[in-house]
Amino acid sequence: MNIIMIKLKYPGDFMDTDNERTWMINKLNRYKSSMKSRENDLLEQLSKYYKKDESEINGQYKVDGGFKDLEYDIYNNPYETYLVAQIKIVRALPSILNKHITCLKEGNDVDHVIESLEYEIYKIKKVVYSNIKEWEILLNHLSDYRRLEIEKNPKGPGDLIIKELFWIKEFEEGLK
Repeated sequence: MNIIMIKLKYPGDFMDTDNERTWMINKLNRYKSSMKSRENDLLEQLSKYYKKDESEINGQYKVDGGFKDLEYDIYNNPYETYLVAQIKIVRALPSILNKHITCLKEGNDVDHVIESLEYEIYKIKKVVYSNIKEWEILLNHLSDYRRLEIEKNPKGPGDLIIKELFWIKEFEEGLK
């Protein structure tokens, strides 16, 4: 499961607003609850990765809060880059989800809350991936066929990063 792409499809075409709101609150609460276990899984994977290659940790790269900064050596370590990015995203999401759950409970328009949530997720991803300029250049050189392959069936951390960057790019194009 891509931890950011919440599947917010409604269970039926004809759902009244109160049921839709309750369904959405429950869905967001379950998603928020899964963040802690997802963070623990990602930290465990990153720890195993670091133990395999301790020479890289010992002063060769800047470390930000225990993690290498994403701007360093992403071509050689897309797995690490993806894990660190996902950890940063998972840590930022619960407060955003709480804010939007509260808005739903207060009776705010469901569509407006969902749009706001998507925008907040975009902002988090944009900050996390902001130092990955080289990958953005790659986006412009991928064929449409390869892009569709990556979006449907990403094969490895490099493809997952590209998929995230495509999502950011598409969201920005939708804002224009």
